[in-house]
Amino acid sequence: MGSQFWWFYDIVAAAVFLVCIFLAGKKGVLRGAIAAVGCVIALALALGISTGAADGVYQNTMRSSNIKKVAKVIRQDVFLYKYAAYLESLDANIDPSYDRLDAIFSSENKNYDEQLSKYINNINGRRLYDDEETLRVVHEGYAVVIGELVSQSMNKYAAEVAMKEIRKNPETMQELIPMIHFREEGESVPPAKFITDNYTAPAYVTIYKLAGLLIVFILAFVFTLYMSYSIASKQEPSRPVEYIISGSTGIFTGAAIVFIIAAAVRLWAVLGSNEMLFFNNEVIDRSLIFKYFYNLVSKL
Repeated sequence: MGSQFWWFYDIVAAAVFLVCIFLAGKKGVLRGAIAAVGCVIALALALGISTGAADGVYQNTMRSSNIKKVAKVIRQDVFLYKYAAYLESLDANIDPSYDRLDAIFSSENKNYDEQLSKYINNINGRRLYDDEETLRVVHEGYAVVIGELVSQSMNKYAAEVAMKEIRKNPETMQELIPMIHFREEGESVPPAKFITDNYTAPAYVTIYKLAGLLIVFILAFVFTLYMSYSIASKQEPSRPVEYIISGSTGIFTGAAIVFIIAAAVRLWAVLGSNEMLFFNNEVIDRSLIFKYFYNLVSKL
């Protein structure tokens, strides 16, 4: 399946709403209301528990192994060589000097942004960019280099998140560069911890959050259905207005279920690094209804 099948998501969303409205209409006002309220409470409970527990679960499970993975790919001068390769890849005919970059990264003056900006704009004896663009090029280099290191040790989603975090807070690199540009072997753990805690942790917290949301909601939803059938007896509406009232309660149930389906799709897309043929953002963005639920989930 490709992007031309975006309508599949809207059909699923519409089908969920219609089924929930139909079933709520058949249940009666009381059962439908209990199910709808319970479903909303189940969703709120799942969001609260998954959000509150995700970081703690990550810290006690994946963090230590992620540090080891990153430490394995951080070798002596790896940041230097990768940053030089980044400069060479720019459309500016830049031929970087390893010795000059080494001097910058080893400097006691830790204003690396300023030093790199001056170097880039004098590397060919001419000014290549204005000040704002030069700083953007410097920061993008940080993101590209760290993103490559993370992609070698973790999944591509973690690399994308790491690059996003660096672009958002490039000043954090002023603290990382002295650690990652080390002189002796065996000094790779401190920069690995820094990268894991500051750049890749949000990716894994999101994964745990989505997984927890699905698990808690399913359990709470099953309990809600059980309670709705235990507390209230089935009373099929006898008048059209009662069908409308009881059926309308199914809208809330349907919205909660579609939200959870969106969370499942988001988790699948994240684990597949947004490269899967059907479970990717390009397909979902073309949908008419489902994308709004997916966008809400993406903000978690």
